[in-house]
Amino acid sequence: MTVVPMASPTPSQAPPDAQSGPVPRRGEREVPAAAPAMAAVAAPLVAVLMVTWNRKEMVSSVLAALARQTYPRERLLVTVTDNASTDGTLEYLAQRWKPEAIVENSTQAAHEPAFAPPRVTGERNAGGFARLTLIANRANMGGCGGFNTGFAYAEHAYTEPAPDFVWLVDDDVDLPPETLERLVGTAESDPSIGIVGTRTVDIADRATTIESTIYLDRARGVMRDDAPPGHRLHESHRRFVTACGAPKGAGPYTGTTDVDVATAASLLARWSAVRRVGFWDWRYFIYCDDADWCLRFGKAGYRVVLNLDAVVYHTPWNLKLTPARLYYAQRNLVWMLRKVLPAGALRRVVGRRVLGVLRDAAYAATHRRLFAAEIIRRTADDTVRDLGGKRGWDGPAFEPALEALRRCGALRPGARVAVLLCVPWAPKLAEALRGHVAAELAAGRGLPGEVEPAWVYVRRNDVELPAGDGVGVPPAEEVVYGHRRRSRLKKQLPFLRRPPTAVVVVDQSNDFPMLRGRWNIHIDPKRPGMAQVERDGPRARAAFLARWLVTAARVGRFVLTVRPYTSPTKYG
Repeated sequence: MTVVPMASPTPSQAPPDAQSGPVPRRGEREVPAAAPAMAAVAAPLVAVLMVTWNRKEMVSSVLAALARQTYPRERLLVTVTDNASTDGTLEYLAQRWKPEAIVENSTQAAHEPAFAPPRVTGERNAGGFARLTLIANRANMGGCGGFNTGFAYAEHAYTEPAPDFVWLVDDDVDLPPETLERLVGTAESDPSIGIVGTRTVDIADRATTIESTIYLDRARGVMRDDAPPGHRLHESHRRFVTACGAPKGAGPYTGTTDVDVATAASLLARWSAVRRVGFWDWRYFIYCDDADWCLRFGKAGYRVVLNLDAVVYHTPWNLKLTPARLYYAQRNLVWMLRKVLPAGALRRVVGRRVLGVLRDAAYAATHRRLFAAEIIRRTADDTVRDLGGKRGWDGPAFEPALEALRRCGALRPGARVAVLLCVPWAPKLAEALRGHVAAELAAGRGLPGEVEPAWVYVRRNDVELPAGDGVGVPPAEEVVYGHRRRSRLKKQLPFLRRPPTAVVVVDQSNDFPMLRGRWNIHIDPKRPGMAQVERDGPRARAAFLARWLVTAARVGRFVLTVRPYTSPTKYG
């Protein structure tokens, strides 16, 4: 296997704190020539930062993975920040792992820490680490605020001696024992390396890489797996692909390669560089915070390197996606671009992105996705108004599907429920919904007089129904439409004459407008048997349109006046 080479920087490229001299071996420092009799000092000191919220068993298993590392545990300063969990996380970790100290952080603002004096437990931590500290945040400040809490505490408490590196680790991962040793080895090989990233492998399929190289396409303002033509790393990425085959899949993967971005699921940063570049942008809450940080390291002259032999097992990010998470991802991406794009390209790239978000909001509002449309509109509005922090929303509360149908009047005799099917996985979920409702009614969980509605499948002609009907009874009616707008409008006619009692949208995916109908029921594949209900109709759409027009005016002014952004503080 060919190892992708790392280009050595010229002296003019090295960051101000880079030290000249021989490269030390992994796990030790080279002895100065002037003192040949002096013994090598200990391995670099690493501050391990973790953030958790209502995941006590998961974070405990990550601490166990840290305790299994081949890197000397007595050189690890482990800090776990608990973001105001309500499941007893703090108490659970204190009992299981015996931290040396528990620290209260009473602030409500991620960039204004207020640490109380540590409550010393008198224990010796169960992981064998140099120190284990639990920080109790009063508020949930997201992954971004949680890591900022960890940075601030490291700066506050770890001074004599200061750590050489900080290792950011998510609370829902697994780690092979050699991960940290490999990360530190790469970081020690070149003082101009500011960040070392880890290859991400599917935690449920440990033969499949789900994330490795990440680059910023500056012309389009998007992150991608491959370096586009004209990118400074285009040639090194081409060599990486020649050696490894593809950024995702079965590999084989080995060696190192320079990237724009490394994921914070497992990310090692040089502490002296962190002090120079600054902490995470406090406005972000979640998403893009690690990408923003890596790009700022690159802008400051440091290399961001991916060690392909260092592995972290993690859940694919798209399986965690919710409307609120998408809000943060799109809002924060625009703010990130303002820090790295030159003024000449900024208006064009950022303008295209924000206007695209505004168009998506209008499309969702006219396609039976009103609450999603409102989330998308808020994304554009909060982006241009610079409203940061925790502002995401996942829409109406989930409720049992039977209750949702009852609230819409869809369990009365003669009710019709239209199910919109425009993505390949929608029919299977629709069948599951029908089966669930039939089973609930058969079990006597309906009210007197309630019956199963007549189901109408509104199916795009390229979406196939499952082989064999999942509930044994075909839908009462099926309407098949094509991709053309004329087909979608023509197929409206039966519903104009007789609107459905309720409309089911699967996984927030729909391209059929369905002009009439008072209620929308949204089902999510991650929440089987549950649903979200929203009121639709002319009045609700008119109210949304009024808000949308105000946001459109703000977006227009923003696009005409946007300028590059530099944070006035170290938090961003």
